Amino acid sequence: MNELQYSILRILSDGEIHSATLLAYQLNCSQVTILKHISNIDDHDITIYKFSCHEYRWINPFKWLSHNSINQQLNNYSCCFKINILNEISSTNDYLLNVLDSSITTNHPTLVILAELQKIGRGQRGRSWHTGLGDSLTFSLLWRFVNGASSLAGLSLCVAVATIRVLRQLSIDSVYLKWPNDILFKQKKIAGTLIELRGEMEGPSFAVIGIGINFDLSSKTKSNIDQPVGDLYEITGSKVDRNSVLAPLLIELRRVLLQFTGSGFQSFVNEWNESHFFNDKAVILTLPDSSIIEGVVKGVDCNGSLMLSTCKGTMKFNTGSISLPSKD
Repeated sequence: MNELQYSILRILSDGEIHSATLLAYQLNCSQVTILKHISNIDDHDITIYKFSCHEYRWINPFKWLSHNSINQQLNNYSCCFKINILNEISSTNDYLLNVLDSSITTNHPTLVILAELQKIGRGQRGRSWHTGLGDSLTFSLLWRFVNGASSLAGLSLCVAVATIRVLRQLSIDSVYLKWPNDILFKQKKIAGTLIELRGEMEGPSFAVIGIGINFDLSSKTKSNIDQPVGDLYEITGSKVDRNSVLAPLLIELRRVLLQFTGSGFQSFVNEWNESHFFNDKAVILTLPDSSIIEGVVKGVDCNGSLMLSTCKGTMKFNTGSISLPSKD
């Protein structure tokens, strides 16, 4: 969508009836322009009821991401983050990868990029991350490490721990981890992360940490996803404010990343294993070359590698996708 369409939606998001004449006055354009741009908004799974005499009402508007709301909830931590909210972007991770600057130090506020609509989001193993306008929380943050990327084993699992902690603190229960960094509800994916590393072999290094959480996916968005998927609306039965999840999540991520910097993944191993849905279950591990390993999950080690008890003994893996065997 273009900026004018976003401006129209922000006005309509109060749920009240607005005339094209008033919208044109507020946005300093012609009524014809308003009518033209409103007619294309329905392409984004947004229902705008059209009354006679060119009056409009947005049915079931979402709550926009808000600097004021986020900073109020961050409270004393607001100075720790530099937050940029965009209407739409191809990928929040790509945005941060393009602004990496070696002059950034650990003392700088953490850069955070959020988008109401991420058009070409990416997940693990090259998968697409599908979202619609305002139906998800999609953001990335940039974290600088003094050490090189080779010392960051288990980082993605730590990020998943931070995410599930916050969801549970907000009474979003019955959520579990799936190795390496997905979050499930009733075996359906509701959140995931993508971490991309840059930097020197000996350091410093940078981690661009992308997180996506499904809040209220439309049926159209769900139909584009090739795996079972859920959202927070399904869990809670209500529309959860994305701002109220983001603020505590940023605080928890900061806490976890500082702890990881000091002690690595080892201090998170037990907590991670306790929340792993597949622990002590027979699974099928599909490797990147499409080969398959069968075994029983015996947790993860201090580097975040999956341990499988197989017919050949205990084996460790740091890549792949696990699933339960078919019941056939």
